[in-house]
Amino acid sequence: MHLDVIDVGSLAAKGRIRIIIADRNRMGSQLLAESLARDDRFEVVALAGPHDLPFVVIAREPDVAVISAEFDSDARKGIQLARSINLHHPSIYLVILHETSQREAVVASFRNGARGVFCRTEPISEFIECVERVSRGQIWASNTEIGFLLEALQSIPSCDGIDKVRGLSKREVSVAEAAAQGFTNKQIADQLGLSEHTIKNYLARIFEKLSVSNRIELLFLLEHSQLQGGPKETVPSNQGGSIETYLQAAEDGLAVAQFAVGMAYLEGCGIEKDEHSAYFWLRRGEQSSVEMLRHSRSLIEKLKSGMKSEDIDDLERRIAARPMVERKFAKKELFGLDLTNVKLLSRRAG
Repeated sequence: MHLDVIDVGSLAAKGRIRIIIADRNRMGSQLLAESLARDDRFEVVALAGPHDLPFVVIAREPDVAVISAEFDSDARKGIQLARSINLHHPSIYLVILHETSQREAVVASFRNGARGVFCRTEPISEFIECVERVSRGQIWASNTEIGFLLEALQSIPSCDGIDKVRGLSKREVSVAEAAAQGFTNKQIADQLGLSEHTIKNYLARIFEKLSVSNRIELLFLLEHSQLQGGPKETVPSNQGGSIETYLQAAEDGLAVAQFAVGMAYLEGCGIEKDEHSAYFWLRRGEQSSVEMLRHSRSLIEKLKSGMKSEDIDDLERRIAARPMVERKFAKKELFGLDLTNVKLLSRRAG
């Protein structure tokens, strides 16, 4: 297999910081490599494109990988590559390059393994310092970017300082927080070194102790308790939840949540704009709605068979008298989310 790699330094150099660069295009990678080559501390062992990078990482074993968040052919490829490298090669420190310091992109970079983020608007001297600091295991981010991370951290559901969860054991607290953050039973089991069956048992006890019946209610409980505990830059649950909340509900098959997620992807609000994901979730919502309609009709017919005709007529009159209220709800509100201004989601996403 041919690898799109350019050797730009001696592999025998000792004590120098080994670096792979995968900028958005070849010219960008070459310019960064030339800047680093002027400093004896660095050895740029390879330049790579987005398709070659996973193979180059294995072949060259760098200390640091500098990766563009976006490539000419794919606006999200860099983040996906960072996630894969961090998963399979956690000893390699990652620097993610961005055009501008935007909250969603910065948080996504750190969530997917970055130790540093660097904005192209900053001087090249700071880029060199960024790479050097990250190679020593330090974190590189501006004050603004650190602020983004703190906001994202504050928005994560947590049991800290919540009176109602004092009856939970330490292990139950860990499971509750992971479940509220949207992790599946398998993911929680892998994190804690337990079986999925054990996690299910833990969740059953947690739900019983906290008087909730599912993960959505658990999330709302934690968010509501956190809001009562002090001022935070978050949206109360009655004004729209985080995009993670809707994603979890959508995965659970809730049609209205599937529609909300589809709209978020379509408008690029609270999550990166993605037409394929928008299509997927809107179609899932459509299918769920059709199934719900079919099931509702079946249940209604069963109910009608045991009801008096005058009671049915009375209910139908009441329904007919409120069409505008129902229509308004369907168009504008979703779990408290105003769909005429879906950008409310962006205040909570991270």
